[in-house]
Amino acid sequence: MSAVPAPRLFLCIELDEAAHAAVADLLSRLQKAAQFTPARFGWVAPESLHLTLYFLGPTPGESAAKLGQALERKLAQIDTFDIDIRHLGYFPRESGEPPKVLWTSVYNPPEALKAVRDLCADSLRESGLPVPDQAFHPHITLARIKSTKGLREFQRVSQTYDYVKCGRSTVTRVTLMESITGDGPAVYRPYGTFPLKNCTR
Repeated sequence: MSAVPAPRLFLCIELDEAAHAAVADLLSRLQKAAQFTPARFGWVAPESLHLTLYFLGPTPGESAAKLGQALERKLAQIDTFDIDIRHLGYFPRESGEPPKVLWTSVYNPPEALKAVRDLCADSLRESGLPVPDQAFHPHITLARIKSTKGLREFQRVSQTYDYVKCGRSTVTRVTLMESITGDGPAVYRPYGTFPLKNCTR
């Protein structure tokens, strides 16, 4: 009998209802704009919009359970806070490589966001898991760019959204999310949720 593969996990922040609706609306508008250009994108499904803190990859269930215990204890130290979501951008930004990702950013990230990520790193260490060496530029991925052909044309027709404001999202918890891959796009399913201090919902 073959062993059950370890779940592919990542730590993230999900948007509150109002911010999620605003970003999903932006996503829809950009998809419509792209139809008038040769640019090709792999668009994120609206239900999958999130802010990634750490991508962990395959994680044994026992380690995930220890991580959950540490997250539950540590994150309760941080008060809920807001993040401000605005502007369009591309990764990479300055390396000279062709753009690969279209995103909307967290504007002027608050110190509380860094504190949450640091506590996630502490929780990983405490549970015996490595802390991924991943740069942190807080953003919500909207699409992965499949071909840069026609990208300049897309940027021209979408420039009205370059300084878009999607509003503020209240951060009340961190989600340990499972990424389930198959023939189509990855499906995300909460593996565990860990509330911040003063979370009432």
